[in-house]
Amino acid sequence: MKRFAIKEYGLAQDVFEEIDASPREVKDGRLRVALKAFSINPYDVSLRLGNMKEVRPLKFPYVLGNDGAGIVTEIASDVTDFVVGDRVVVHAVGGTYGEEIVVPAKKVAKIPEKMDWAQAAGMVTTGLTAYNLLTHLLDVQPTDVVMIEGASGGVGSSLVQLLHAKGIKVLASASKKNEEKVRELGVAEFAAYDQEDAGERFANQADIVIDATKGSKRGTSGIEIMKPGGRYVALTQLPDLDLREKKSGFYESFVPRKEYQDQEAFSYLLRAYEKGTFTVPISQLLPATLENVIHAHQLVEGHPPAGKIVLTLA
Repeated sequence: MKRFAIKEYGLAQDVFEEIDASPREVKDGRLRVALKAFSINPYDVSLRLGNMKEVRPLKFPYVLGNDGAGIVTEIASDVTDFVVGDRVVVHAVGGTYGEEIVVPAKKVAKIPEKMDWAQAAGMVTTGLTAYNLLTHLLDVQPTDVVMIEGASGGVGSSLVQLLHAKGIKVLASASKKNEEKVRELGVAEFAAYDQEDAGERFANQADIVIDATKGSKRGTSGIEIMKPGGRYVALTQLPDLDLREKKSGFYESFVPRKEYQDQEAFSYLLRAYEKGTFTVPISQLLPATLENVIHAHQLVEGHPPAGKIVLTLA
């Protein structure tokens, strides 16, 4: 079984290798999926670089990857919700960079026939994050105005679509080159951060600000945009304390929690996909080779194009 692993922490071109792994046993509550596609996330890059080793140390060789889609090929006797041949999406703890994976059935969901492998593999981490943030962390009211910084990214674009489907007014920022794509998702107003000051443009207009960037400029624009007493949620780091003290509000980081149920989120997202209110922008679709895994990591680590990078298997 072909898999793409890292042999140590470091640069993508130095640490990735293709390995031949033995298939794992399908124990109770689990099933085997022959993967047809997997996607790359910034979290994968952080793991590879060793940025997470204090909280999540890896044992090498380690196969990265949380997001995948494929066909069920084997099921434990106590699993009754799936049959061999089902087309599914997978949210794994790790290991989707390869030809197959064994995962708990509760981390898998059937996908619609019209959904292709790239869309399915691309929706996982970004879609689940957006759903859980809006559903479990925030209580967005119909009259709220929500600002999404980094609206062209995977989570940002998912947030825009889910909010737009609820009739929520969405303000957004991204680079000028991605303006058309972001506007198509349903934003009410857009600011190109590389051509204007979004903080000045939308000053004190948002009840909720969500920083979905890879790391904004110390959070200054988001704080300006938030109304006094509003909420500021960061997917990465919160603004410095001295900045937060300049405006009253509730500041918090989004962290996935064990109580968040994948089946619940998948059900909502897949219904939205079938209704046409949720889709996954794909920037690149590449064959799953060692060279392309390395290339994809380098893109995500740098300045990737808007949309998900997905690798496909025959």
